[in-house]
Amino acid sequence: MKRPEILVVITAQLEQSTALLRAVSLARRMDAVVRLRSFEYRKSLDRAASRGFDLPSYLAGRQATLDESMDRVAGEGVDIDAKVVWGNPVGERILFEVLALRPDLVLKDVPYHWDPGRMYLDGLDWHLLGQCPAPLMLVQPNSPSLPSRIVAAVDPLDEHGKPHELNDAILRTATRLAMQCHAELDVVDAFEYMPITGEWEYAGLMPDLTLYEDLRKIHAEGLFKLCKDHGVPPSGMHILDGPAAERIVEFARDRRANLVVMGSIYRKGLKRLFLGSTAEGVFDTLPCDVLLIKPEGFAEQLQAALEAGKTKAA
Repeated sequence: MKRPEILVVITAQLEQSTALLRAVSLARRMDAVVRLRSFEYRKSLDRAASRGFDLPSYLAGRQATLDESMDRVAGEGVDIDAKVVWGNPVGERILFEVLALRPDLVLKDVPYHWDPGRMYLDGLDWHLLGQCPAPLMLVQPNSPSLPSRIVAAVDPLDEHGKPHELNDAILRTATRLAMQCHAELDVVDAFEYMPITGEWEYAGLMPDLTLYEDLRKIHAEGLFKLCKDHGVPPSGMHILDGPAAERIVEFARDRRANLVVMGSIYRKGLKRLFLGSTAEGVFDTLPCDVLLIKPEGFAEQLQAALEAGKTKAA
């Protein structure tokens, strides 16, 4: 049986990262292989190579430094394969590596930010959130080696364009992680019916509270069925009233969650696959790590698009 594989993405920094420490801890629980890739590119060195600079020797030195630093990790009983990957654009190189390795999980550090109460994402992080075909975990500086409380955000009625298979994938991933990490798991469905502003009163109207209760009951029944299929007890099921992004972030803060598991919105065709306003709103203010799951079949669409792009470039 093939062992699970965890890909750790670093960019030119060879010291041990929080994401790497998380990967090592998970690898012990999952009996997984860790594949560390240091993605590097400097335009000045590329130009110097055209004038005689020995770029292969430089990269061999970087590889030797990486191997030396990883020997300490391998000595802790974890199988780790480390490699320096040179090329530009870095984001595309990462995607090709993910498609080639087909890891079960990709981990990457997010940049340090002065405010520990929110996640700071750079351009590469946003690129990977939108395009990485494997489950992507973005890890904040100083995060614990393993999450102790996990929040999974689902859409059991598929109201935001998420196919039912994606909800199942979110819960499969979240329940497996919770079991491996001995973490508490909460599953949430954010449901907004009435506007937050006073638009109803201004128009001289009042919202139909009976309809609201009926719709809320439908959401609760959908969440119960979805969670029951994945062995989540009723105490771990939560309907959140209000705008999805805002309420998910508030819930994660209140629960002191270490990790939020979400899915991306699905539209047919690669060019129409987006994170969606809920995910983007969550990432802007989330105080903990995030794990994003892509819809089934996305990897194949991405590979076809990237290969087509390479053909046009040639």
